[in-house]
Amino acid sequence: MLDFLSHAAPQDVVLVHGAGGNSLLWKRTIQGLSGSARALAVNLPGHPEGEVTCTSVSDYVEALHRFFADADLTRPVVCGHSMGGAIVLALSLAHPEDVGGLMLVSTGAKLGVDPAILEGLRSEPMKAIENTITPRSFNLLDIGLAREARTALSITNLPVFLNDYLACDGFDVRKEIENITATTVVICGDKDAMTPPKWSHYLRAHIPDSEAYFVKDSGHMLPLEKPDTLARLMQSFLGDLTR
Repeated sequence: MLDFLSHAAPQDVVLVHGAGGNSLLWKRTIQGLSGSARALAVNLPGHPEGEVTCTSVSDYVEALHRFFADADLTRPVVCGHSMGGAIVLALSLAHPEDVGGLMLVSTGAKLGVDPAILEGLRSEPMKAIENTITPRSFNLLDIGLAREARTALSITNLPVFLNDYLACDGFDVRKEIENITATTVVICGDKDAMTPPKWSHYLRAHIPDSEAYFVKDSGHMLPLEKPDTLARLMQSFLGDLTR
């Protein structure tokens, strides 16, 4: 069974971190939720440590789907950030009957990766993380955010970074996106340089039952940079689903 952080929420929701991340990405965001159900922020296999057993988005989808049964969840809402967004998109296409709603945070229907990032992760992964990935992930990066970002990354298992970024690079559901039936909210920072706002506009335009919000002055790491704003949007969406 996947490890997870838990907090109260208006409706059962499973939150999935991005490439090379871990469940601490969501810690401050889920603290802003309330209700009689559960928010479960999972650690994907190999995050923050352990054997790398999932080498594609599809592999992660099946691990996440098994978690529903392990945690006794029936049609939870699924929320994903970046690669996590790709995973929950693919999950909603593969198992639509098991998804009660969809929250897409800083993601896209296709996740191409800068070749320079892939090369950096192959040759000097720590340098690529510290000098390229982290600075590109924030609108305004200060020392406090940099420290928090480090705790929300699987630094103790560096091979998982290249694995995940390769999985992202192979992800593309643009031909299938209009088949998504789950009620969906799309949320993106307006200064996101990793998964730019135009990708979220695309999701909003092609997912039939969807709405989109763009958070002012935030970059890619929205759950760290604007956790209170994100929590309010999530609380509202989850509350509306229960009515």
